[in-house]
Amino acid sequence: MYPVNLILDDKPCVVIGGGHVALRKVEGLLEAKAKVTVISPMLVNELTNMVQNNLIIWKEKYYETGDLDGFELAVCAVGEENASRQIWADAHKARILINVVDKLPLCDFALPAKIRRGDLLVTFSTNGKSPALSRYLRCRMEKEFDDTYALWLDRLSILRNEAIAKLPTSNDREIFWRSALSDEVMLLVQQKKYDEAEGAIKNAINSFRPQS
Repeated sequence: MYPVNLILDDKPCVVIGGGHVALRKVEGLLEAKAKVTVISPMLVNELTNMVQNNLIIWKEKYYETGDLDGFELAVCAVGEENASRQIWADAHKARILINVVDKLPLCDFALPAKIRRGDLLVTFSTNGKSPALSRYLRCRMEKEFDDTYALWLDRLSILRNEAIAKLPTSNDREIFWRSALSDEVMLLVQQKKYDEAEGAIKNAINSFRPQS
């Protein structure tokens, strides 16, 4: 699998299944700002609440071929072998990316455990081999990632635009950031000395000499 973060803003996604596993997948898709439809004859209470609050769409039925039409991504959480394989085959025929829970050979992508702080997204993936380990690592690291880096990211995005304006080539910018975002600067960030860290980056931009 190629490690990539999908941009799902407002994209129609479907989860087949209405249990607690499906709930976790729905929560992840909603966090990614996807438009989520759930196909299942029954739902756990949390999913029912989401339907009542207009967070998701519910199709109260068993899956049938053709139900994937109009979706860009699918997650299968039905937990039944024959049904899972049929849904996987239908998704591939329709050229829709699909993740079949606990069936790594039937997955086009993995759903990593993640920590989100503003626009900062940190993911932990085992390529589907052990979701439990991914969740464990996420829990261990959640305390490490408060809003410190998210606040710095907001400033860094502005500095990045300044660097793009002043450094003529992508090669120059790559060389620049490798040295400018140093351990010393990041230590200032960790200490929440954002103004000092920002000043160091600006000085580096102004003093950078393009490669000949």
